[in-house]
Amino acid sequence: MKRLLRRTSAVLLGICLLLAAFPVAGAELRYEYPADEDPIESPSAVMLYMGVKAEQDVYLYEKDADTRYEPGALMRVAMLGYAMHLIEEQQIDMDTATGTYTLELFNHYVAGTGLHVALMGFGETWKLRDLLTLCAIQTAADCAVTLAAALSGTPDAFVEGLNLYAAELGCKNSHFTNVVGLNEEGQYMSARDAAILSRAAMQYTGVRDALELTQYTVTPVSGGKTRSWPTSCDFIRQSSEAYYTYALGGKTGGTLTEMSLMAFGGNNGYEYMAIVMGAPRKDKDDNLTNIAYADARRLIRWGLLDFRYETLARKNEPVGRITVRDSAERSSVSLVPVRDLAAVLGESVKSEDITRRVVTTEEECVAPIEAGQVLGTLELYLGEELVGSIPVAAGENASRSFLYAAWCDVRDFLFSGWTLAILIILLLAVVGYVVLNVQYNKKRRRKWRS
Repeated sequence: MKRLLRRTSAVLLGICLLLAAFPVAGAELRYEYPADEDPIESPSAVMLYMGVKAEQDVYLYEKDADTRYEPGALMRVAMLGYAMHLIEEQQIDMDTATGTYTLELFNHYVAGTGLHVALMGFGETWKLRDLLTLCAIQTAADCAVTLAAALSGTPDAFVEGLNLYAAELGCKNSHFTNVVGLNEEGQYMSARDAAILSRAAMQYTGVRDALELTQYTVTPVSGGKTRSWPTSCDFIRQSSEAYYTYALGGKTGGTLTEMSLMAFGGNNGYEYMAIVMGAPRKDKDDNLTNIAYADARRLIRWGLLDFRYETLARKNEPVGRITVRDSAERSSVSLVPVRDLAAVLGESVKSEDITRRVVTTEEECVAPIEAGQVLGTLELYLGEELVGSIPVAAGENASRSFLYAAWCDVRDFLFSGWTLAILIILLLAVVGYVVLNVQYNKKRRRKWRS
């Protein structure tokens, strides 16, 4: 039974370690949006703290985050990430490799869509970096198909790979049928997936740099003249009513009646991302609104004002001990985190409000043990809510002593439940034998005397 419990514990720990290593977007601690703030009007939204790496992100708010919307040009956050994935995979130099806009690309993918373009001429050739950057700051359907064809042969092949890429990242409510941002049947994306795809794309410096630009100038390699374009994201344009001081970048999209937005902002090293989808472009009186931008501003401002990032456990700082068996060198080893563990906490939360719980594979470990060998996890809780977990490892070596191990085996055998049970049975048998023998002898003596 004890062995079964140990195996079960090991399986459960393995699951915990996997969950700690591969956090699911949207599965982190969430907070209630302040009741005294203006409400989030967009029908779908997500807000997250942006870690140094995407796996360190903490999702703090969501509202109907899995509802599917027509993304329009917002699908470019997916396209940009996949394009950089291919560029890195194929070891392409974006400043020397090029793409050429052709009549065939225009006829098959751009003509009749009514989408904005960068007015590339047929036969005009651009560097891949220029194509990618224009896709980031403008709709630029001609740039999108040229980039896709340059990387995958055809835009259709690029879309096929893009859907596989999104699925591998864990997107469950996104699917793409084109790269130009045309809203059509089968092209959709959710706010949660937009966050996943945006963070994957922004891990590439080239993408993040492009999304932060307010204007960009292109000098074609051949076939055209130098010209400039402003960003379509008013969040970072100082001349716009939607401008936000702490905004760093973003990407817009949506339909003629609804606007979707990915925006990120920060201050003093803290950065937050807001995704809003389906925000109406006009109010009931048919006046233009800035609901998408206003909601993104509210969410990012909330993050900057009400949250902090704090290291709650440090690498190699002991958090507990575990008994070691079969080692004459030491009877236990310390348990230490394999790396720093930090979490995003609300300003009202104090460090002492966080409780620690060390979960080990077994009650004791068996030598030999090597320093750095993972033996369990450290879990941090705010009340009953898990705010973070991290593997813990042995802080020291513990060598195995064969003589000591043999003694431990003998000791365990002598003091095991079965051994004790057998000894008790034997003792009872001896006592019973003695009692019966005494009674038998008494009867014999009586019979002899009579």
